[in-house]
Amino acid sequence: MMRRGGSALWLAPPLVAVAAFALLLAFSLVRMIHVENDMRVDAEQNMLWVMHQSEVAARRLSETALLAELDKAEAGELALRFDILRSRFLLLNDGPQRRFVDRIGLGEDLDKLTALLDRIEPQATAPPQEGAQGLHAALAPFAQFFARAANKSMIVEWNELGGRLETYRDQLRKTIVALIGIMLVGGVLTAALFLALRHSRQRNRMLRQARDFSGLLIASSGEGIAAVDSAGNCTLWNEAMADMVGRPAQQAIGRPLSDLAGFFDLAPIRTGVARALGGDSTQLRLQPLFRAQDAPPLHVDLRVYPMLDEESIVGAILFLHDASDRHAAQRKDAETRERLEQLVGERTRKLNDALQRERSATDLYRNFAAMISHQFRTPLAVADSALQRLLRRGERANPDEVAERATRARSAIAGLTRLVESTLDAARIESGQIDARRESCDMAALLHTVCDQQRAAAPDARIQVAAERGMIALCDPVHVEQVLKNLISNAVCYAAPQTGVTVTMGRDGGQVVCDVHNAGTPIAEADRPRIFERNFRGANSVGAPGTGVGLFIARTLARMQGGDVVLRPCDSGTIFRLSLPRPESEAS
Repeated sequence: MMRRGGSALWLAPPLVAVAAFALLLAFSLVRMIHVENDMRVDAEQNMLWVMHQSEVAARRLSETALLAELDKAEAGELALRFDILRSRFLLLNDGPQRRFVDRIGLGEDLDKLTALLDRIEPQATAPPQEGAQGLHAALAPFAQFFARAANKSMIVEWNELGGRLETYRDQLRKTIVALIGIMLVGGVLTAALFLALRHSRQRNRMLRQARDFSGLLIASSGEGIAAVDSAGNCTLWNEAMADMVGRPAQQAIGRPLSDLAGFFDLAPIRTGVARALGGDSTQLRLQPLFRAQDAPPLHVDLRVYPMLDEESIVGAILFLHDASDRHAAQRKDAETRERLEQLVGERTRKLNDALQRERSATDLYRNFAAMISHQFRTPLAVADSALQRLLRRGERANPDEVAERATRARSAIAGLTRLVESTLDAARIESGQIDARRESCDMAALLHTVCDQQRAAAPDARIQVAAERGMIALCDPVHVEQVLKNLISNAVCYAAPQTGVTVTMGRDGGQVVCDVHNAGTPIAEADRPRIFERNFRGANSVGAPGTGVGLFIARTLARMQGGDVVLRPCDSGTIFRLSLPRPESEAS
């Protein structure tokens, strides 16, 4: 009974509004009928008044001119009357007044009278006894013109007024018809309002039934269910949620979720609720929910959805499902998988180590053999040349010459020993067994040493060196010496006949660079991408001795020390550049 009374009270304001609407429409209808009757009174006759005033001004000027002829007018009266008439003409020649005069067909007459007024102006502005002669006769057409214009203005204005009244009458009739239609529509709206209220009561009853049913489902659900309004305050808290969080519904309703449990103050949860209030849903899996400090946490799946009232968002609803069993199973599976991955990884490492050792041994022997066939010739040739010289000289060799040749042979053998060691080190470094050591080295001294050895091994070689002093690089001197030998020996080997080799050393930013240039046959464009590959020999090496590992070894050794060997563009011949880093103190 109380609910039915409430519905009747909600019905009263719309009914009062409809009644007021009908009363206002009726009042407006009565007032508009009165307005229609009142619009039949006289309208303002603006142009008629202007024509009449202009006629009066013309007649008074004519009378003043007549008095002036009789010497009965004062000094300034004639000029004053003329100025008044002049102002009337200015008014008629301006804006809408002029258009009205043209519309009634008196525009040419007005222009003629304006010109006549300009001609008689000297007579009207002169002293009465001098300029009044003949002025009365000249002003005769003015009064006649304004009388005729006043008649035409009155006729035109009455015609226009009649037309406007007819227009107003038609508009009022239409307005009255519209008001009657509005009243009919108001009646239809009233009937529709009653029907809508009736349907609304039925929907409210169905909504209450659905709400009661939803409340029963929420109360009996095994999932924790909570709802918040747009301000973030709790509006729903079922028993399952109370069991999970440890807070009864009496303590939860009306309070922010962050005050109920630290779980709801976590960043992902706050973000999910905020997204739901913005219209997006969120699902979070296996979130830890701590009910007490010493108790193990629950792992729950959280789903957050927006609550809509037609098109507006009124809040968010949260569903918590206890997924602790699934979390325990997944954790056990992860531990088992991790143990298996550790066993497999350990076994794989052992197999990779064995395979790496086998590959390192193979690469060591292959590189050592390639190095012997390619790099040992120069020091052996130097030692052989010195010993052969001693043998040919025999007893004729003096002690100084013997000492010089022996020293040169020993130096070559010492270089051969260092080359063997560096070859073994390079093979070990390439296989990953040892690291390259780097120290500050005088590159200019190393370059001169290598060039001297190359001249001794090949007396016909023309080698020009241009190197600044103090070229300090951070590198392994043994490896750098080997790289320089490779580049210079290759340049000498492939140089064109009767040409030399130019070696230039300088600085380029934070690096020491050494360019080795010869004037031999340029390397073909097709061979340039592969020139540094192991055992590759270009088309320009046909007929020249070699194994194709010199440039490969040179680049490998340079890159192990933080540098590089590159082929530079050149118009004639070939240029290889060795670049090595400078120490930080030198570079700065």
